[in-house]
Parts: sequence; structure tokens; C-alpha cells
Amino acid sequence: MFILKSFKDLSTLKNILLKQIPQSITVYGGLLHIMNSNRCSLEICVDSWPNFNTVICRRQNKVLTSHPVQFPNLCTMFTKDLENLRAMLMDDRVIDWTQDTIVRGIPGSYCDLIKEVSTGSGMDVKEFKGYNLMVHHNPESLLHNESDPTLKISSLKVSHAELVAKQFDFGGSDLILNHVRSCIQHLPSACILDDSGNPVSWCFSDELCEMRMAFTLPEYRRTGHMKTALTALIKQIHAMGFPVYAHVSEENTTAINMLTSFGFCNYCGVTEPFLFIVKPGGICIH
Repeated sequence: MFILKSFKDLSTLKNILLKQIPQSITVYGGLLHIMNSNRCSLEICVDSWPNFNTVICRRQNKVLTSHPVQFPNLCTMFTKDLENLRAMLMDDRVIDWTQDTIVRGIPGSYCDLIKEVSTGSGMDVKEFKGYNLMVHHNPESLLHNESDPTLKISSLKVSHAELVAKQFDFGGSDLILNHVRSCIQHLPSACILDDSGNPVSWCFSDELCEMRMAFTLPEYRRTGHMKTALTALIKQIHAMGFPVYAHVSEENTTAINMLTSFGFCNYCGVTEPFLFIVKPGGICIH
């Protein structure tokens, strides 16, 4: 197992992963954050270099051990060979399967293998299925999406984190609140403010470049607020050279139709958004 650190090696891997999108998109997104100041403290592991079969993007161990609130590991992966991936996953230098872990945005073909390895260490697996991967490839397609000039567009502030986290299904968790604060502080976001300067519609991106937690307060829905916020966020992410994508529930046809109107491609069934790997009886949400 090797941890890639040099900009030259990371750039080489970037060019390889770019050709493997959409299957590699979460690893690609994490890699780009590493190459752009790495504010989220991620690192890239490969089975060998320069010829590799498997690449895993994970949180640095120092973050997991030093964070004041118990922080789950985060990892995502791309492989050319499932048996090679198995060998990597069974190497305890790569992932500690006795620790709460969130596996993000992986091809469905990896899921059974990851569940086999993690349950073999006595962990429980909670799997989210039924999500479509939506990827925006072409910034020029946004030229036809004009923002409402009467709306006040801004970025989220850390002081907004509690409001944002509260709308999430598991918003009472300190882990969620800390994660939202970190994303708002370090990564692109967009929101629409009311006359008092409070956000009424918002979305932000996370450490793997995925757009997350898009939400509009009920009294402001069907007004075009979300379309305007999304346009602002997508433009920010494209301008940084990062991938633009999201996982959307296949039942949420409204969101799928809206993203399709923005020029997103729908890669149904290509990746699964989450595997929560937790101690028996535990809950681990990210």
C-alpha cells in the first residue's frame, strides 16, 4: 500500500480517473480537493504505483484520532480488479473495520465485497439504495439558465449551519452539525437570503465535491429560489475545475427533472451513495 503525496503523482492519477468517470467520480472529487489545499484532510492510497489496480480516498488518520467529537472514517474507492480491492480492504493499514466508517459513492458491484469484509470484523452495514447519479459535464449548458435579478444570492456562513443541519433527517446529530459547519467553512455553497439576511434556500458541496443538502423552506417553494441557488453553486464548482454531481433518490422525480433541465446526465444504477458501517447497534450518519 502506498500513499500518494507528490503533486506529480496526484496529477497523473487525476488524468487516469478523469477517463473513468462516472464510476470514479467520488475518488476524483476527493483527489481534486487534496490537490487544492486539502482543507478536508483527505489522502489517496493505491495498491502499487505507477501501475495500480485500486485507489482509495480516505480521511487522514490524524483527523480521526484528534477530532473533539468522535468522527467516522470516510472513504471511497475505484478499482480495476475486485480481487485486488479485496486484498486492499483486508489490509488493516488501509481501513480499520472496527471503526465507524462511511463508504461513499461506489459502483454497486463493490457493495457485496465491502459488506463481506466489514461484517467479518463484526460490524453492521446499513445500505442506502435507489439513488441516481447525476453528473453535469458541460458548463456552457448553464448559459440559458438566467438567475432572478431580484433575489439576493450569497454563500452560506458558519452561523447558518444549525439551520441547515436541522432540515436533514438526522439533524440532531453532533456529527451532522460539525460536518455541515466544515463544509460551509471550507467548500463552495450558495443560498438565497430573505430581506433580513437569513437563508431561505441553499445547497453546498462536500469533501468529495458532491452537491448535498439542497433545501428550500416550505413557504419559499415553487418560486425559482432553488434553481437560482443551484445555478450559482454549479458555476462556482465548474470555475474551480471540480466535478459537478449529486446522488438523487429515484423517487424524487422533481429533483431529477430539474437537474436534467440544467444539463445533468442521469447515470441510473452506476453508483450507490452510502454504506454506513457501524458497531453493532450503532448509528453513523454523514
